[in-house]
Amino acid sequence: MDGDGKGVVLISEASLVSSFRSLRARASVLMLGLCLSPAFSPGQKQPPDSNLRLAEEDIRLAAFLYLLDVDRGPDPDYSIYCLTVDSNAPGDHHDPSDSLLKRFPQSHRTIRKFSECEVVKKPKDLFHAVKDRQSGKPAWMISLSSIEWVDEQKVRLKASRYCGGLCGWWSTVELTFNDGNWKAAIAPGADIFVS
Repeated sequence: MDGDGKGVVLISEASLVSSFRSLRARASVLMLGLCLSPAFSPGQKQPPDSNLRLAEEDIRLAAFLYLLDVDRGPDPDYSIYCLTVDSNAPGDHHDPSDSLLKRFPQSHRTIRKFSECEVVKKPKDLFHAVKDRQSGKPAWMISLSSIEWVDEQKVRLKASRYCGGLCGWWSTVELTFNDGNWKAAIAPGADIFVS
């Protein structure tokens, strides 16, 4: 005790430095844990469940059904549709899964994988650049890009319909999950390109 009866606690500089380092180490471990946590990760926008593949198939089906009936742009009366997924650049075409194709409702349309169709190198006109390999008839090619997750209930993807040089439609489609289903529409503010 000092002369006025008050207690004085002396802490050495080494003890303060050691306490500060310990506190800093604990804070660093806490921040590292938070950053590695799936709930904190800013890139983690897709559903964390194990049904991601099924959710993406639901999204693709809803987007394709929307694009089959899009009411803007050219509309030759072709009943064959060649589908491609994860198409992120010209010439980058991937077939949809067999399980996705089986989910399309029965209709007057013939749904094909992209590999069952071909892009004609020298079409006879600007409306016949895609054809069904089996029948030789003209067809639409409908492409979807990879899925971009905005959050767990909203996604966006680039979409196109193409059948030739003067027969195309391109835009961004947004799908929202509501009442157990994915609903597709043109993304707010998205441009629509038509040839």
